[in-house]
Amino acid sequence: MGYEYIYTVVEYVVFALYLVFIFLSVQIWFLWKDINKDKLEFRHFASESFFRKNSIYVFSFSTFLLIREFEFINEASGIFDMMALISILLFTYSWYSTLKPYANRKTLPREFIPKKEYGMEEI
Repeated sequence: MGYEYIYTVVEYVVFALYLVFIFLSVQIWFLWKDINKDKLEFRHFASESFFRKNSIYVFSFSTFLLIREFEFINEASGIFDMMALISILLFTYSWYSTLKPYANRKTLPREFIPKKEYGMEEI
C-alpha cells in the first residue's frame, strides 16, 4: 500500500469533485435564468466579505495550479490538483448560495417546461 494506492484514491476524489463542480455550475446557470434581476441587490455582491471570500478562493485556486507545475513537486501533483478543485468548488458554492434566495421558486427549470403555443399545458 504505497504511493500508487494514494494516487488512485486522489484520482477518484478529483473525479467526484469534478462531478460536483459540474452539478453546481448547471444549478447556477438555471438559477440565473430564473432570477428576477429587478429585485437582485448588487450591494450584496459588492460587500467586502463576499469580495474577500471570493478573492481568496480564486487566489488559492491559481496558487495550487501554479505549485503543481513545478518539477520538484511531481510526486504530490495530484494533491495540488485536488486542492485547486476544492477551492474552485468553494467559489462555485459561494455563488450558488448567494444567488439561490433571489431565484423564483419553481419546481422545474423553465427549459424543461412545455410551451403552451405547442398545444401542451404547463406543469
